[in-house]
Amino acid sequence: MPVVRVTYPRGALTPAHKRHIAAALTDIVLDAEVDTITEAGKMVTVIHFLEAGADDWAVAGELRSAATAGPDHFIVDVVVLEGLLDARRRTTVHERVTAAFRAAFGEGGDPLLAFRVWVLIHDVREGSWGAGGRTVSALDVAQFIGGDVDARRRAEIMAALEARASR
Repeated sequence: MPVVRVTYPRGALTPAHKRHIAAALTDIVLDAEVDTITEAGKMVTVIHFLEAGADDWAVAGELRSAATAGPDHFIVDVVVLEGLLDARRRTTVHERVTAAFRAAFGEGGDPLLAFRVWVLIHDVREGSWGAGGRTVSALDVAQFIGGDVDARRRAEIMAALEARASR
């Protein structure tokens, strides 16, 4: 049940860019969370595009409304349940999200685009995510979106949650 918010300056993404990025981000976060992409998982993955007006976006201390055409920045907030993404999985998400933007804009595009795609991963503490009128755990979500979670992945999730609980 991941949520991904993409914030960007008005006009930086066309509908075609959004379609490409939404499809890619859905697959990326599902694969990172449960090692599989399922229809059930896709149905509960939300990609939210937030377009900021020229007076609501500043880079280098200058509002976009006052700036000459400058390069666009993209902030990608990936919100997942705690315990689903270890350091290796986070690194993979960072790499794949950046690659998705590069693919959306074309390989021959801006060589510095990768440095303006900022991927921030946020963990929602166990017991803080609710759906269907009840609190859901990381393991609940993994089982729902991934079907039968294999023993290795289940053990990874449980170990991450236990480590957090012991802190």
